[in-house]
Amino acid sequence: MIYTITPNPALDIGGTVDRMIADEKNYVLGETRSAGGNGINAARIAHRLGAKVTALGFLGGATGNEIEKLLDGQNVIHNFVRTSGNTRINLTISNCKTHSQTRLSFPGPEIMRAEFRKLQQVCNGFNLSSIVLIGGSLPKGIGPQDIGVLVENLKKRGHVCIVDMPGPHLKTLISYRPFLIKPNLSEFQELIGKNVRSIRTVIPFARELSKSISLVCVSSVEGGALLVTKNKAWFGKIPKVKVRSTVGAGDSMVGAMATALENYKIQKMNKESIDMFLEENGSELLRWGLAAACATLVEPGMILGDKKSILKYRPMIEVKEIFEYKQRKSNGKK
Repeated sequence: MIYTITPNPALDIGGTVDRMIADEKNYVLGETRSAGGNGINAARIAHRLGAKVTALGFLGGATGNEIEKLLDGQNVIHNFVRTSGNTRINLTISNCKTHSQTRLSFPGPEIMRAEFRKLQQVCNGFNLSSIVLIGGSLPKGIGPQDIGVLVENLKKRGHVCIVDMPGPHLKTLISYRPFLIKPNLSEFQELIGKNVRSIRTVIPFARELSKSISLVCVSSVEGGALLVTKNKAWFGKIPKVKVRSTVGAGDSMVGAMATALENYKIQKMNKESIDMFLEENGSELLRWGLAAACATLVEPGMILGDKKSILKYRPMIEVKEIFEYKQRKSNGKK
């Protein structure tokens, strides 16, 4: 089983315009409504790839009810904690000619301590040896320290934890040693406090993090993504495609990588077996993640890629191991 936890879900509403004019009424066409939030999007991708997945988090009010119905319509199992506040709405308006997007993200409700304790109780009932993915922003009432304690307790119960959260939150959460983190480049820069941009400059800092985190994946580096372990590093790129929307691409990547890890039953391996597995299969994990991201990038608005598209792009993903880093390290060069 894969469990995803979205602390601050959203009802994603999207549409298109011919052009956006300031201080004027803009008529939006093609309204879409979908269940959103990093963890929920990752759950939807994992489900499409055949994984057994349950989506969790907090939902409240009419928007929360709609999200549950939308997930029911896609046969995604869920077990949300109900909150006294209303679940937020996110709005994405796409220019149908240029494909540029205006995205408005509302803050969401405050989560009470009693509500957070209910989520902790639900997590205590997870099947042993599961993958747990925690993704997205945090609502008022929950801090990164709370998520860190949640990660710590999940690890004690034998779960493998993936964290895909904004850079400021990761600064706190890396001390709890999740199994995998996936910041984009700007989030990674926030995390390490350095303005690194290239493969050459990102890898040393990612390598340092990999001393305590098994997999560090940094997206949006030189047009691709890096996956770094304590011993190896891979760089992958998607084929040339017409990008119609970036919404959900990162979430799709994490969902596909979580599914690949579950398929390999990483949660049932001991540490030595995990290290060996990562040495041999890191490139495949990155390939699955980038294929899912690519399948979502070619879709308009907030539509996520489907299984057929992911399988189509998977063999087109170019992944190479970065040997140059080892050579520089062995030669004592920067």
